[in-house]
Amino acid sequence: MKISGKTMVGCVGMGLLAFATMSGCATNDAAGPLSASLSAPEYARIAETQCAGLPTKEQQLGVFAYRDSIAGAQPLKEEYSVGKMKLTHERGVQLAIRAQPSISVPWLERVATCHLALARSNAIAASDGDPQLVIGATVRVESTFTGYVVSIHAPDADSAAEVMRRATVAMTAPSGPMTAEQTAH
Repeated sequence: MKISGKTMVGCVGMGLLAFATMSGCATNDAAGPLSASLSAPEYARIAETQCAGLPTKEQQLGVFAYRDSIAGAQPLKEEYSVGKMKLTHERGVQLAIRAQPSISVPWLERVATCHLALARSNAIAASDGDPQLVIGATVRVESTFTGYVVSIHAPDADSAAEVMRRATVAMTAPSGPMTAEQTAH
């Protein structure tokens, strides 16, 4: 499927993906609200509007605030052509999030945009383990029959590998506060 001059293709167990192009979508494309050319004060202005009313957890963690609802993750594949051959390469990760009554595509887009804008304005510390904060990464959200697909797209192969690594670590780390059960060996 063609979006903003880029071709992105991917499948998740929940169905074939189409990428969101709504104005609230977190992106680095020049047409989007989080252009790579913005300054920290400009990101701060975006954060001010996008983060208003969002719980602190969503601001700090972005879409990973819903980690307990993530049904799975898989590599985001991008299709390209070499002559008549069509090939694919990994360009990030796709997260399948189960449907919940309080979550919608615009809400998840707002959470992602807020989180990215806060990190890029230096209002929150950028975590080295956050796949959403890999340099140049963009976040897109789409609704599916059983929930949502959040695609974190990276600009190159090295960044894509880093996004996938961070997502894998984030998905396997224990969630919530440490308890005696979790620390006992």
